[in-house]
Amino acid sequence: MRTILRATAVVSALILGAGGLAAPATAAPGPLPPELQRLVDTIGRQVPTAALTADGMLTALLRPTRPEPEPFDIEADDTQATAPSLGLGSPGKTFDMDWFERNLRAALTGKTVGYAYAIGKAGQLDRQAGVGSARVAPDSPLAQSASKVMTVASISKPVTAAATLRLLEQKGISVDSAIGPWLPAAWKRGTGVDAITFRDLMTHRSGLLQNFQTATGTTGGKSTGSWDNIRIAVGQNLGSKSYKYANMNFSIFRILVPKIAYGVDLSKLYDAPPPNVTPAQIDYLTGIVFLGYLKPVLALAGAPVSCNSSDPAPTKLYAFPTGGQAGWGPADYVASCGGFGYNMSANGIASFISHVRYTTTLVSASARSLMVDGGLGLKSYSGKYGTYHGHGAVWAMSGGRGMRGCVMSFSIKVDVALLVNSRGAYPQPCTIALQAFDNAWH
Repeated sequence: MRTILRATAVVSALILGAGGLAAPATAAPGPLPPELQRLVDTIGRQVPTAALTADGMLTALLRPTRPEPEPFDIEADDTQATAPSLGLGSPGKTFDMDWFERNLRAALTGKTVGYAYAIGKAGQLDRQAGVGSARVAPDSPLAQSASKVMTVASISKPVTAAATLRLLEQKGISVDSAIGPWLPAAWKRGTGVDAITFRDLMTHRSGLLQNFQTATGTTGGKSTGSWDNIRIAVGQNLGSKSYKYANMNFSIFRILVPKIAYGVDLSKLYDAPPPNVTPAQIDYLTGIVFLGYLKPVLALAGAPVSCNSSDPAPTKLYAFPTGGQAGWGPADYVASCGGFGYNMSANGIASFISHVRYTTTLVSASARSLMVDGGLGLKSYSGKYGTYHGHGAVWAMSGGRGMRGCVMSFSIKVDVALLVNSRGAYPQPCTIALQAFDNAWH
């Protein structure tokens, strides 16, 4: 069998956290085709796949095909928090955490199926709550909780940025280095694409979405996180590199990180898979390798993460009012995650942003500066008490169902993660967070 791992691919315990390397030949549950099992065994000698079996991801390799995710609106979460004032108070001189929490809740009262939030202060969890329901009839009803995971849509982007910056630093790769050496070997590259930098990707100035839209004649609405869509974009001669928000700018790290971290490049096998193995399974295995890196890194910040759900009663996404309609999801996004698709809790997101802002456990001080001051994976929001940093999320599905969310870090070491598991007539969560903070002073 063709060797698919570089002999020099060595993973440090520092990158993987305390768990270190997995035992050799980690076997997937269930009767995988022998050729696919050999691939899993080979990769398992250097990639910590054992930690992934609890999510059922290796079992999911038995599925030979994987549909493209349902289209959703990728533009709405790129809008700055500029909605009219929520009328929750007046600016003052002393911050009041009770007022902040009250303001958050007041903005959402009676407007959602359910929501969860976690508020940190100086890097420590200060308060948390679940309000309303994670599931309602005709699904089995279940209360919302700040510790319950759900899809976090584009809040995935700062998570991907932090983990990738950590990896680049460990490998001595600058964010201004070209991505060409790390693109899949079997992919055609259009003129100029090899010279795209990691910074270009993380600031949405790569030009990849423009390439994709030129090649396909589309203007938006697709997730553009899949292997095939990213490959289309990479194969076009590079056009405009002006700012254009795009999921593929971060979903591409699902494909780049395995090569950077472990030397894993399955692109030739994607084009010519072994007997009884499909391209979708090769793609999914790439996602498993990516999560083999991501999971132990995020564990350093006390922030469990996955791209599918093993919860027997998962949070679902609703319209509001629901009209008796069943909730949507969750879906398995292992083969497209990175720019979206992570499942996390409000508590986990709050812990993540606290570690980014106030410790060097997850990222170094220089990587933090790249995220906060350089806008790599985080956005800046102008408030009455300084510049705040965070990222919004929106997930608009069929039937008016969906979610919205925000993670935001404020100027006085206060952080908030807010996840709403329904659409509805409420302001953008980053608007809610910003104005709740600004109006919590007296």
